[in-house]
Amino acid sequence: MSAALSAAACLLLLGRTTALLTPRRTVRMSAGGWLRKAADMVGGSAAASGPAVLGDAPSWGALAERLAAAETVEEAGAAALVAAGRGPPTAGAALRLFDAPDGYEPRVTLYRDSASWCPYCQKIWMQLEEKRIPYRVERINMRCYGSKPAWFEREAGGLLPVVRLDGDLVLDSVSILFALEGAFPEAESLLPPGGRAAIADLVALEKQFAGAWLGWLRAPAALSAGARANFEATLGRVDGALSSTTGGFFLGADLSLVDLLFVSFLERAEASLLFYKGFRVRDGARFPGIAAWFDAMETRPSFRASASDYYTHAMDLPPQLGGCGADGAGEVFRDALAGGEWTLGALAAPPLQPLPAASGDAGAARRAAARKLVANHEKVAVFACRAHGPPGVPPVAAPLADPNNASPVRWHIGDVDAALRHVADALLGGGGDPAPRTLAVDGADAAPTAAALRYLRDRVGVPRDMDYAAARQFRAHLTWAIDGL
Repeated sequence: MSAALSAAACLLLLGRTTALLTPRRTVRMSAGGWLRKAADMVGGSAAASGPAVLGDAPSWGALAERLAAAETVEEAGAAALVAAGRGPPTAGAALRLFDAPDGYEPRVTLYRDSASWCPYCQKIWMQLEEKRIPYRVERINMRCYGSKPAWFEREAGGLLPVVRLDGDLVLDSVSILFALEGAFPEAESLLPPGGRAAIADLVALEKQFAGAWLGWLRAPAALSAGARANFEATLGRVDGALSSTTGGFFLGADLSLVDLLFVSFLERAEASLLFYKGFRVRDGARFPGIAAWFDAMETRPSFRASASDYYTHAMDLPPQLGGCGADGAGEVFRDALAGGEWTLGALAAPPLQPLPAASGDAGAARRAAARKLVANHEKVAVFACRAHGPPGVPPVAAPLADPNNASPVRWHIGDVDAALRHVADALLGGGGDPAPRTLAVDGADAAPTAAALRYLRDRVGVPRDMDYAAARQFRAHLTWAIDGL
């Protein structure tokens, strides 16, 4: 199984890794720097023998020009819109203004997790987007992959999400949901006319569903049968609630606060139970109401921006939960989701995780992946070079998730850079799969570069680095380059 996603990668392709890649002036980092220097010296003979990767790919400048020529008008202007607090929702936004004028200071600051893993943060993120409430975003590590600021531990208790509303901190996702409903009466309400009392039964059902899902997901094989029966019974009640209305959402044709309560755990249940147990929640034959709900949610830009992919969830849940119980029935799905689908040939087949209808075509997804790589290629190459470096100190709970001070080993960074230029060249190839390409210099040892690309590929996270459609393309093209080495 592929390694868990790297916490230090969480801003990798968003172009904000400068702080993560800057060595801290501590004793630990002095030791890490010494180990890195020793590793560089060991690798010196390989570096001295000349490059191991063919350097005939276009330069980054030429690749940037090709990308600019291929982009649509909307794609070319998206980054500027996001920076100004406008445009469609995205995991990388730090400010959202919606219809507020430039210079407006939002009443709300959302503190959410840096890696976009936190299920409770997703609910608030979506609510702010759906109600179009201007807000700022501050990112805080989850404990499983990093430390939190002292002030946050002291004033907010360390748990996410937290909202600062008109200067006051509001804790707990459910409290935040209802606080935002009350604080912005001018925004369209996500509550039914009967208010909170009208959805009490569904609120209780969501808690039962969360418990049943986690009970089965974490159950060892010996206890799996009973936990599965309880989960299926609870899932049937959720499906019944959805099937009792028309329009796809819990309360009918319009998204409501109930959908935001259920969204995170339904999404994660579909991903994790398929991966670990071989069970599909999004099964149109058995659970038509739930399948229709997923279809309806995928029409919402807020969901598409905040949703993850099955691989990311399968990797990020164990460090959050203390482990997941894998059954034999999930093995074939684990093989596909953690590498089997990451080939150019597999891109032509329907993926286990359906692509949202609004994802656009494959060309748009390739350009999105190329855009992240071209814009941040220097940081991406350094990050990939961590494949051969000493582990960071202190360690974190997520297996192989790099702490902020993990050290790259740079003696072969020129080879890694050349390989990444080949990847960007293939992504911008103009349509169709690139032909197999020999990337290694004849007689040279390109294995360290292949390992660096593999390290990078296994740590691409959705949505923090890019959306699901772009991540499929990027992982597959990295596999193509690995095969060429």
